[in-house]
Parts: sequence; structure tokens; C-alpha cells
Amino acid sequence: MNSHITIINEENKINLEKTLSFLHCHHVQSLELCSIIRMGIRRNIDLNRIKNYADWYYTNKLIPHFQIEKEYIFPNLGMENVFVHKVLIQHRRLAKHFIKKNEVEKSLSRIEDDLETLIRFEEKNIFNAIRNIFPTYQILLNNELLSHEFYNQEWDDIFWQ
Repeated sequence: MNSHITIINEENKINLEKTLSFLHCHHVQSLELCSIIRMGIRRNIDLNRIKNYADWYYTNKLIPHFQIEKEYIFPNLGMENVFVHKVLIQHRRLAKHFIKKNEVEKSLSRIEDDLETLIRFEEKNIFNAIRNIFPTYQILLNNELLSHEFYNQEWDDIFWQ
């Protein structure tokens, strides 16, 4: 019986790391958005081109990522968890920056700064909380969701290259 429990625990540790790796890959790509915004501003690219890309990225990549966190990760940590609460506030703050259509440069600067801060916070605090709080039998994301790729959409105006 103990060997069966050990096998299950090891499988679930692997699933936990797969889940964190899945989220980390999304974070890396979102950090690339921050870099693209900085690069576009530095190269004096039309701010509306940068904002259009940022808005597209938000709709097609960040919102689905936030939904995965809200549906599969945060409820397991507890919606009253101080880290979860802080992340949800950051999600709302970012949404306001993306929705804002005036003061584009200010919005882009805040998107870039707040998104990077959010990702660093999640990587440090949420990931550690998941590793420390989750029981070893808790499987976070199923294989179908882990294999879901919503980063395959293309953007035509590649101003940063």
C-alpha cells in the first residue's frame, strides 16, 4: 500500500511541476510583451501601433491566462489568500490600463510596469504558495488544458523587429 501512495504522490508532484511550468511559459511570453512595449517606445514607434498590439495581446493571451488562474489555481489557494487577493487587484488594475484609450503613452508605461511586477510577484509568491500549501494528491490542471496552446495566434504588425 505504501508503494502505491508513493507512486501517486510522485505522479502528482510531476503534475504540479507541469502546471507551474505551463504558467511560467505564459509569464515568460508576457514579459516579452513588456520588452516589446519598452522597445517600441524607445524606437519612437507610433504609440497606437504599440497599444493595438498590447490590446490584442491582452484579449488573446492575458485574459485566457487570467481565467486559468482564477478557475484552477486561486480557488485551491483560497480566494481569501492574501497573495490571491493582491493578484486579483493587479488583474483589475491592468484591465483598466488596457481599456483606457486616451493617454496612450501613460497607459503603455503602466501596462509594462504593472505586468512585470505582477509576473514577478506570482512567480515568487503564488508559485511558492502552491508548492507549500497544496496537498500532494492535488492535481491542478489536466493534460488537455496543459496542452492547450493559446499563444499560436499571429499578429501581422511586427513593429519590434
